[in-house]
Amino acid sequence: MEQQKQCTEKLDCRIIFSDIDGTLLDSSHHVQKDTGKKILELEKRGIPFILVSARMPDGVRVVQRELKTHSPIVCYSGGLILDEGNRILHSCQMNLSLASEVKELLEREYPRICCNTYGMNRWIVDDDQNPWVIREERITEGKADVGRIRQVFAQDGGIHKFLLMGEPEDILAVEQRLRNDYPELMAARSNANYLEVMDGAVHKSVGVRVLCRHYGISENEAAAFGDGENDIDMIQAVRYGFAMANAPETVRRQAAYLTGSNDEGGILDVIRRIR
Repeated sequence: MEQQKQCTEKLDCRIIFSDIDGTLLDSSHHVQKDTGKKILELEKRGIPFILVSARMPDGVRVVQRELKTHSPIVCYSGGLILDEGNRILHSCQMNLSLASEVKELLEREYPRICCNTYGMNRWIVDDDQNPWVIREERITEGKADVGRIRQVFAQDGGIHKFLLMGEPEDILAVEQRLRNDYPELMAARSNANYLEVMDGAVHKSVGVRVLCRHYGISENEAAAFGDGENDIDMIQAVRYGFAMANAPETVRRQAAYLTGSNDEGGILDVIRRIR
């Protein structure tokens, strides 16, 4: 670990924000036992542990049930924030007309990309037998439905997220295309095979701001953990921002601090030092 980015001090921290996949969950997609035990102990002390993910609400709640915690959650990378009672604190959707235009572009020009469309707790795909979809169902313990987004999301008037899955070279190509042609959207890779596409106002740091206000806590009293490019703004929004050792160099370079990997108890090493 880079010496200048180690944090060995005691942390004056009153709230914690954490990405899920590749950060809180280990390679077997579970929370390590000692980490979960410490998180629950902190919550009982009045220090909320906020799950922040590009996942849909049900996908986040699966992890929260494993932790046995009851804090608010940040879904769709800040596009939907729910309080302790599952009430909406914040929602930002992509207009359905624009979403439909993007979906048609993907179908026409990027047929190898697997496109998943999300809004609230609905997950819509073209083919639920696609291997990418089956893999994601296994990881998130959710179930995709087959449908057309214009019909499914007509009443909502928008969607919360596209999740595009594919080989790294295809993901890079579509990311560049969307950034060039749709600057009003936010496109960020959560890993080499996944591209999250949302309204341009959506950022994980929005979740930090909304929930710090919700609790009356300053960002200067907050910690955050992440491993993906879509975590950078979140870990830069707080005093104690940590990139995991398994994060790409682009993420590690932009974090104030580094910690161990998701398989090495990187989060536990830090939260043990909270005063």
